[in-house]
Amino acid sequence: MNWKTACKIVVTSGLMLYLIAKLDLRTIYETFTQMNLALLSLSLPFIVLMYLMKGIKWQVLLSCINVQIPVKRSLEIILIGNFYGALTPGRAGEVSRAFYLDAESSRSIPTVVMDRVIDMICLLVLSVLSIVFFFKDRNLIYIMTPMIMIFITGMFVITNEKVVTLIFGLFSKKSEFKENYIKTIKEITRNKKAIFSVSALTLVYYLLNLLVYWIVIKSLNPELNGLLTFSLPIVVVLGNFPISISGFGVREFVSVTIFKLLNESSAYGFSCSIVLYLLTTLLPAVFGFMLTLRKKP
Repeated sequence: MNWKTACKIVVTSGLMLYLIAKLDLRTIYETFTQMNLALLSLSLPFIVLMYLMKGIKWQVLLSCINVQIPVKRSLEIILIGNFYGALTPGRAGEVSRAFYLDAESSRSIPTVVMDRVIDMICLLVLSVLSIVFFFKDRNLIYIMTPMIMIFITGMFVITNEKVVTLIFGLFSKKSEFKENYIKTIKEITRNKKAIFSVSALTLVYYLLNLLVYWIVIKSLNPELNGLLTFSLPIVVVLGNFPISISGFGVREFVSVTIFKLLNESSAYGFSCSIVLYLLTTLLPAVFGFMLTLRKKP
């Protein structure tokens, strides 16, 4: 175990212990035992549609490098990537998708990178809109500002030729690998039709995600404020901040904070975050893990 992993384990454990110490465990237990499972089960078809959207939008990006795969195969690889992503900070493990294709990794990796970039752009836009219209809280603005700056820096790092050359040099990658990577990034960003299609599919994906979150909220307590649904983009963005294992602790802390802003029980904020993670990340990750047992890169 390296020092970075150890630090993330410490942060994750610390945040979770802090939240558990501050929250009423009995109330949390009651929120889970009183959950409307019949209503919660209605979210499952929408989760399937969410992942179908992910598979289709990756197909669009792959078409930019003349790689054609069936939707079924795309969905399988997405689930495998989700498994590895769930184990890594910032879901960096999703890049593993590129190695399950019959294509040069220097050409396939940029499709995964651009998929994540478009995801983050959509999430940041939705987060800003949510803060402006529903959660006018100065602390959230203070938290989101560095996230936007980090994202802009990340965009520069993965698209600037000089920076990419330096990074690939550190990993002893051949110049051909770097050239293919830069060439593919440029091909994708110049394909306005593909970018528009992927952006539209990403928006549909997150609208479905909002619907799933609304079902989760109402299954815990139908009296909870429906505006809490629009906190999801903020929770997801901050949960992707790579300081903990799979966003644990950070995601729950943000969710609890937002629930308190609307004068709702912190226990519901904690429970909503956990249930959503189980449904939309852990459950698909389990399917992805099972696929790794028979799908070798």
